Amino acid sequence: MSRDASQISGDRQLWLSEPCPSCGAWSGQRCQTSRFSGKPAGLLHLARGWRQRLCPVCKAKPGELCGTPTGRRAGRPHTARLGRARLELLVDEQVWQELGRWGADVALVRFSGGGGNPGSIGAVTLEAAGERELARWENGEGELPEALAAPIWGRYGLFRGHPRITGIVMWDAQQRQVLVAGKRGREKLDEVLLVAPRQAASPVRDTSCDASLVGGLRAAGRVCCECGQPISAGARPEACYCSKRCRQAASRARLREHSGRSALAPPEHCACCEGPMPAGVRPEARYCSKRCRQAASRARLALARGRGVGAGITGSASGRPRA
Repeated sequence: MSRDASQISGDRQLWLSEPCPSCGAWSGQRCQTSRFSGKPAGLLHLARGWRQRLCPVCKAKPGELCGTPTGRRAGRPHTARLGRARLELLVDEQVWQELGRWGADVALVRFSGGGGNPGSIGAVTLEAAGERELARWENGEGELPEALAAPIWGRYGLFRGHPRITGIVMWDAQQRQVLVAGKRGREKLDEVLLVAPRQAASPVRDTSCDASLVGGLRAAGRVCCECGQPISAGARPEACYCSKRCRQAASRARLREHSGRSALAPPEHCACCEGPMPAGVRPEARYCSKRCRQAASRARLALARGRGVGAGITGSASGRPRA
């Protein structure tokens, strides 16, 4: 594909180096659905790539700041620069149309990053039915490859603060979905990043593939990662759990695993009544019931009050008499 660096903003990783003018997201952070109080968005806002575009007002080149007619530095980028540049592909209908012009059934984007390393895009391939490869970009350099890699930058930002992440993003032209599969630390990735509405009926295509990772992507569904129940259709695309209870349960399990408490075993006897501990209690539990926990708390408070009174009497007796 033709590429004009002065007209096209391609590298979505550079977008993240700037704050978002639309939602106010800081440098390196994901965009939000609304300003200040929104949820994390699955895609980067269009206005965030203003620095990599040519300004049609002041003719500032990509990488330069906007200027005033007198030659001074402008306080903010011009509004025209916050819009889409000519021939710029984003995660919208243009990308699906471009895949249709290539005759591709599947687009695959391999990525890695996190664990102290910045995110990077590996090979980007377009495949037709029967795993027939149509095109391949090794480093994701180009207008279409960078547009295909845009959802992963919108999902993990610059990969800062994340454990080691490796995986593959698949654009399924038949289902019009963007899926991701791989590993994030010790956890398995299996998410739906984007579901595009259908514009028109398309013929059914054979998109079977024997690769294990891509096969996992095709089988990915909207199921809860904790209980395995289906996730409601109204949930956001990046939702991994069916309810708040499952999300909190998974969060507590991760905290126990990171802190090492999951390897601990609960005590056999209660620290208050010395009775047997019930089954299913937390590893750090010391009491068999709420009553024993409250009784132990009252005993500690009574002991602390007694020590305080004794200390006060001893201090007054040993002190010097007033003049």
